[in-house]
Amino acid sequence: MKKIKLLLFLVVVSFLLMGQEGCQSGGNGGGESKNKIDPYIGGTRGLSIQYAEGAPPSEVFDNKQWTFDVEVKLNNVGEADVDKDDVLVKLSGLNPADFGKTESSFIKRGINEDIYSTRKDFEGNVIEAPEVYVTFTGLTFQDELSGNQEFPVRADVCYTYETEAQADGCIREDVLSVDADAVCQVNEEKTVYNSGAPIQVTAFQEQSSGSDKVRYLFTIEHQGTGRVFLPRSECPSGRSSENKIHFKIESNVADLNCNGLIDGSGKEGNILLNNGQRVLQCVQQTKSNLDYIDKVQITLSYDYKEFFEQPLLIKKSS
Repeated sequence: MKKIKLLLFLVVVSFLLMGQEGCQSGGNGGGESKNKIDPYIGGTRGLSIQYAEGAPPSEVFDNKQWTFDVEVKLNNVGEADVDKDDVLVKLSGLNPADFGKTESSFIKRGINEDIYSTRKDFEGNVIEAPEVYVTFTGLTFQDELSGNQEFPVRADVCYTYETEAQADGCIREDVLSVDADAVCQVNEEKTVYNSGAPIQVTAFQEQSSGSDKVRYLFTIEHQGTGRVFLPRSECPSGRSSENKIHFKIESNVADLNCNGLIDGSGKEGNILLNNGQRVLQCVQQTKSNLDYIDKVQITLSYDYKEFFEQPLLIKKSS
């Protein structure tokens, strides 16, 4: 009796193992692989902006009694390097003359070093980015106050940033085919991988368009907390550059053409976000005798503006 039970147990286990192997080897058909590796760390931030401890202090005295610095600490928690010449830092909230300074001394157009990104190495380990400091030195409140007053100390930072996004399109000999055993499928939602940045490609839908074309639909969204402008515009106060980004798509298939681009055509140009979002359509001709994966890479470039603020109490000294 025990031998019969053992034999039945071994038979059941064998069937379970065979079923598992079958699922792993071919059960997914032409759909997207479930075991893809995300090449990015991800996230929706670029630079982290803070003040160094004690710079500025929480309080100082009036009547030229206290000199202090404002030290802006920049840490790149996203995945795009920032060139030192593409950074603009302004001190706001304080009248420069009240602190013995000129307007130009409260503006840093370009800084001393590049701001390197957070990275993932070849083993998947996250390498933290070094901090970069921008310092405004020698501020001294000039006047004598009749009583304590509080001022906001704001660091406005504009920097040029970039998002990379990767996805797999599908090129078929017959784009209308629904063969479940094909190497890939045309009519489906694709997985998109994004580098850490405030602008993201949040969706990618591929569709057949007639018998010899495929349509790519990309949803691009602003997911950060700052404001977005055309790249290298220095985040101007006017609206002509705001909510505009530069779009570029790379594909190994010829004849790719994207609609709705401003100041560009085909694979590259500017796009305007509406309520923080834009759906972009790209169509490409597919003349192939083979079925294969089309590696698609999108690059989004833009200027991004954020700020950090804390109060400064000016105390009456006498």
